[in-house]
Amino acid sequence: MRVLVVEDEVRLARHIASALTEAGHDSVVIHDGEAALHEAAEASFDLIVLDVGLPRIDGFDVLRSLRARHITSRVLMLTARDRVNDRVTGLQLGADDYLVKPFAMQELVARVRALGRRYAEEPALNLRVGDLTLDLANHEVYRGTQPVELSPRELMLLKVLMREPGRVFTRTELCERVWQHAHEYDTKLVEVFIGRLREKIDLPPLIHTVRHVGYTIREPT
Repeated sequence: MRVLVVEDEVRLARHIASALTEAGHDSVVIHDGEAALHEAAEASFDLIVLDVGLPRIDGFDVLRSLRARHITSRVLMLTARDRVNDRVTGLQLGADDYLVKPFAMQELVARVRALGRRYAEEPALNLRVGDLTLDLANHEVYRGTQPVELSPRELMLLKVLMREPGRVFTRTELCERVWQHAHEYDTKLVEVFIGRLREKIDLPPLIHTVRHVGYTIREPT
C-alpha cells in the first residue's frame, strides 16, 4: 500500500516509515497539516497515518478537509492516551481507526495491515464470518439462510466486529465506535448489547469474550 505518514515528531515519523517499509509498504512522510493536505490532494494514497497534534493545521482539521474534498483514503489517527474525546472526534469526522500514543510499532503495522485488507475488500457488499452474513447495502443479517432482526445499535456493533474478524476490541473501543459521544455511553452497555447479539445470532458461537480485554468475532473451530 501507499501510505502517507503525517507526524511532526521527526524521529517517530522516521521510525513509522521504516517499520512500514519493512512491512512492504511505500511511505511518504510529512511533518505538518498544511503540507499533508497538499500532498494528499496531489497524490493518491491508500492510507494516511495522521497525528492529531500537528503544527499549522491540526489532525482534526486535516481530516475534516480531506473528507470535504472527497478524499477517501483510509485514515489511522494517532491520539494521546488521556484524550478520549480526541478519539471520539476523530471517528466522527471519518477516521477509520485510531492508535493511542505511546504505542508498539508492531501494533501500528498490524492496524495498517488490517485497514489495508478492509480497503481492498470495500467494494464487497457483504461481510461474512462463518455462515453469518451482513448485507451492507440493505442492512440485513442472515445466519445461514435464516434472517436475523437487529436494532440499529446491534447492527452497528456487529458491523464493527465483522469488519475485522479475529481482532479483539476493548469495551471502550466498541463504545467509541458505536455510541460515539463520550458522555452518552457506559462500557456496561457493550455487555448488554453483546448479550443481545449472542441471543439472536450465536448458535454455534461466533462472538467470543477475551477475559479482561474485550470481545472478538471469529469463525467456529
